[in-house]
Amino acid sequence: MKRILYTFALMLSVLLASCEKQPAEGDKTIPGYDELLSAYDAGKLYKEVLRSDGANTVVFEDGSKVTVPLSSFDIHDHTSKPLPNIYVVVGTYYWSVDGVVLGIKAQSASVPKEEAQPVYVYFDSTDLYMQLSNRVLLRFKSAAKVAEEELQRRQNIPALYINTGGKGIYDKENYVDGTITIKDPEKLYSDVTEFTAPMGIRGRGNSTWSFPKKPYKIKLKEKASIFGMGADKEWAILANYSDRTLVRNILAMRLSEICGFSWTPHMYSVDVYLNNEYQGVYTLCEHKKVHKDRVNIDVDAGDVYLEIEQQQDETTCWWTGMGVPMMFSDPEEPSAELYNEITQWFADFEAVLYDDANRADPEKGYAKYIDVDSFIDYYIVQELAKNTDGNLRKSSFITKKKGGKLEMYHLWDFDLTFGNTGWLSDPEGFYIKDYKPDCTPGHNWFNRMLKDPAFATRLKNRWNELYPQIKATSAFIDEQVKILDKAQQRNFEVWDINEVVDWVGVPSEGSYEAEVAFLKDFYDRRVEWMNKELNKL
Repeated sequence: MKRILYTFALMLSVLLASCEKQPAEGDKTIPGYDELLSAYDAGKLYKEVLRSDGANTVVFEDGSKVTVPLSSFDIHDHTSKPLPNIYVVVGTYYWSVDGVVLGIKAQSASVPKEEAQPVYVYFDSTDLYMQLSNRVLLRFKSAAKVAEEELQRRQNIPALYINTGGKGIYDKENYVDGTITIKDPEKLYSDVTEFTAPMGIRGRGNSTWSFPKKPYKIKLKEKASIFGMGADKEWAILANYSDRTLVRNILAMRLSEICGFSWTPHMYSVDVYLNNEYQGVYTLCEHKKVHKDRVNIDVDAGDVYLEIEQQQDETTCWWTGMGVPMMFSDPEEPSAELYNEITQWFADFEAVLYDDANRADPEKGYAKYIDVDSFIDYYIVQELAKNTDGNLRKSSFITKKKGGKLEMYHLWDFDLTFGNTGWLSDPEGFYIKDYKPDCTPGHNWFNRMLKDPAFATRLKNRWNELYPQIKATSAFIDEQVKILDKAQQRNFEVWDINEVVDWVGVPSEGSYEAEVAFLKDFYDRRVEWMNKELNKL
C-alpha cells in the first residue's frame, strides 16, 4: 500500500511540476537559455550574477550580459551553501532536485544542448554551471579559475631523464655516451609529450662545476629541436646551485627580451634525473655558439665571436690595454691577420676613450668602434642586476662582423646577481659604472663613455623607454616562482636550502619563500634606485 501511495505521489508531483514554467509543446524557446548557450560556445569567461526580483543577469569578463527572467528559470546561489542532490528518478526518468521531481524528462547525452532544457542552474565562488536535461553539465569558467588551472598545469614542469648505463660524469672534457628522454605530458613547450635521442654528456661551467649540484652539457648524436627551439646538437643544463630561487637566469633572459638583444637564449625549468636518480630543478637552454638560430654570424666571411672571460681558457686569448680579458670563441684559432685586426680594433677603441678631443666625435670617437645601442642595453641589465661578473670581467659576449662594429650580442650567466653576492647585496649604489675588470674602483669602458654627455643622455632616454616594462617584470618573478612551487620542494629535499657557497658570501634566508622575498625586494628597490640615479646623469 505504501509503494502504491508513493508511486501516486510521484506521478502527481511530475504532473504538477510539468505545468510550471515549461514551454508549450513544440515551443522550445526558454528566454535566456539560447543566449547562455551562445556565450558558452564563444568561450566567454563568467564574472558574476546580478540578482533582482524579476530576473538574474549573468555578467561575463568581456562586459557582455545575459538576462534570464525568473519565469524561465532561477540561477541559484551556492557560494556558501552545498548543492542539492540533483538526480534522475529511476523508473520515471524525470529530473529531481532534493526529492522534488521536476517536469523535465531526462534525455540521452547524444541530444544536442540546443534541444535540451536547463534543469538546475547555479554559481559558486568562481564558476557558473548549467545542468541540462541531456545529462550534460556545462561549466562557465571564471578568469580566476582558468588562471588557477593553467598554473596547476604549468607546475607540472617537464622531466629530463639522462641514462648513461650507470657511468659517472667526472669532467668537462670527456663525453659519456647515453640517451636523453624529455617528458612533457602537459605539452608546455612543444606539441609532443616525449622526446628521446642518443647523446653524450659532460660537465660544464667554471666555478659552477665545483659545486655539489653539477651543471652539464649535452651533445646529441643528430641535430634535433627541443621545445620548439632551433634544431641543434648542443644544449646546456644549468644547475643554479647558488641561486636558491632557481629563477635568476630566467629573469635575466626576460630582461634580454625586453631590451631586444640580437639573441636571447631560450631557458626552461625542468626536473632532471640521472640514471633514474633525481638531481633537482635545472634550467635547460640553448648552448651559446655560432649558429643561425643562436649567434648568427658568418665566421667564414671574417666575422668573430668573442668572450670576456678572466679564466682565459680558450686557445687564443689576450688582455686589452684597460685590463679586459678577451678570448676568441669562434674561430678558436684565428689567422695572424684576423688576430691583429681584432686586437688592434680594441686598442683603437680604448685609446679614443681617453682622447678628450675626439671621444664624442661620431666619426672619430668610440661610436666608430661599437654598436652603442647594444652597449647601452648591456650596461642597463648588468647594472640593474649588479652582476659581479658583469664588470667586463666574465661571461660577456661580443661579436664583430667583417667591416662592422663591436656588438654586445647576448647575455649569459646570472645566477650570482640581484643581491646574490655578499658584497653586492645592497640594492643601492653603482657597480658597473665605477669598477674595473679586477673589481677595484677605476676607469672602464662605460665610465669613460659616460664622460660624453650625449652618451649619458642616450642612456637616460633608453632607460626611460624600458622602465615601464622593467618595473612590470617584478610580476614575472612571481609567475616563475608559482610555476616552480611544486618543483622547488622536490629540489630542496635533495639540496638543503641552508647550504651556502662560502665565497659567494650570501647566508641562507632559511626558506624558499624568504629567498624569493629577498629577490623581489632587491629587484623592486634596485629598479627605483636606478630610475632615480640614471636620470641624474
